[in-house]
Amino acid sequence: MKNGKRVRRDESPSDISSRGLAGQAPISSFSCPSFSWPLLSSLFSVYTKGVLKVAKRQKNVYFAIYIKTEGCETHIETVLECARITQFVEVLVFGAGAIGSFFGALLSQRHDVTLIGRAEHISAIKSRGLRVRGKTAIIAKPHAAIRVPRTASPDFVFVTTKSYDTANAILALRPFADRAIFVTLQNGLGNAETIAKTARRVVAGTTTHGVTFVGPGEIRHAGIGETVLGAWSGVDESDLVRLRDLLADVGIVASVTSDIRTELWSKLVVNASINPIAALAELPNGRIVRDKHLLAVLDMVCREATEVAKAEGARVDYEELRHRTLLVAKRTASNRASMLQDLDRHRRTEIDAITGSIVRAAERHRIPVPLNAALYALVRAREAAHHEASGPNVRHQSL
Repeated sequence: MKNGKRVRRDESPSDISSRGLAGQAPISSFSCPSFSWPLLSSLFSVYTKGVLKVAKRQKNVYFAIYIKTEGCETHIETVLECARITQFVEVLVFGAGAIGSFFGALLSQRHDVTLIGRAEHISAIKSRGLRVRGKTAIIAKPHAAIRVPRTASPDFVFVTTKSYDTANAILALRPFADRAIFVTLQNGLGNAETIAKTARRVVAGTTTHGVTFVGPGEIRHAGIGETVLGAWSGVDESDLVRLRDLLADVGIVASVTSDIRTELWSKLVVNASINPIAALAELPNGRIVRDKHLLAVLDMVCREATEVAKAEGARVDYEELRHRTLLVAKRTASNRASMLQDLDRHRRTEIDAITGSIVRAAERHRIPVPLNAALYALVRAREAAHHEASGPNVRHQSL
C-alpha cells in the first residue's frame, strides 16, 4: 500500500509504470530472472517498508517495481546486481543418461531446460517428473523430448551422449552451431574436436559426480564430485565465468582451467583406473579401493596411463593422479561406474574412448601398457558376449 494505492500482483510492470502511483511519478522497472516468488519477496522485505514491491511473474521473469523514496538508490542497485548474477537462460541437454539427467534436473530448477533422451525415460519424466535421490533429493520438471524441438533456441547445449554417439548428436544439433555455446561433459578423448568441427563456440568439461541411472524417470546422486570447465574454441573467459556461475547457482560447484587438455587427460586416467575394474569385478567404486588385490591393479593401471598422458603433453603426476583416483572412488563409493551400468543393461560401453584411447596413444609412443591392454580386451570380450546373447535387438544407443 502506498498513498492509498495498492500494487497488485496481477498487473504488469508496464501497467504500473504508465499510470504510476497516487502522488508519484511513473515507476521504472527491471527484470530479475530466475528468482522464486518466496525468495524475491524475502529479499525485498529486508528493505525499508514500501520501498520495493513485486509485480506479476511473466515467462519466468519476475519484475521488481521501484518506488522512489528516500534511500532507494542503494536498494535498486543491490537488486539489479542480483539480476545480473542469475540470468535466466534456455538450456538443451542432448543425452539424458545419468549425468545428462543430473545436470538437466538441477538446471531446470532455475532455467528453461529441455532433455533429449530415450522414449521410455522421456515418457516417465513427462508423466511423473525426474526424480533425483541420494546426495541430491529433488523432483524436477524439465521439458523432455525424444528429438530436438523445432522451436528450441538454446543459449547452452550440453552434449552428454556416449562418446561413440557424438558425431550423430552434432548432426541433430547443427541448427544451433552458430549461436549456442556447446558444452561437452563426456568421457574419453576426441569429443570436443568432433563438436568443434560443426559448432563455433565449444567448452570442454569434466565432472566426477557419481550418478546412477535407476530406471525411467529416476537417477541416484551417489557421490559429490568436481566439475572443471575450459575453453576449447570460440569462447573467452567471460563465457566460462558465466557458465561456472550458472552451475553454481543451482548447486553444482565448478572451476575454470586454462589447461583443459591436461584436465581431460587427468579425468581419462581416473576413469581408466576405475571403470574397467569396476565393470569386470561387478563392484561399486568403493569396494575396489577396499580390496587389496583390486587396489594393486588400480595402482598399476594408473601408473601406466599416467606415463602415456605425459607422453601426450599433459602436465600430470602419478602420485597426484593416484590420490585423485582414490578420492573419487571413496566419494562415489556406492556408485556403480558407468561402464558397469552399461554392461548390466547389455549396452555398448565407452571402453574404446577411455582405455582404448590410452592403448592407442601408448602404441604411438611405444610405451608398454600391459594391464590397460588386458582390461581393454576383457571388456570388449564382455561386450561381444552380451551382444551375442541379446541377438540383433541389443541396444547400442546412448541417449
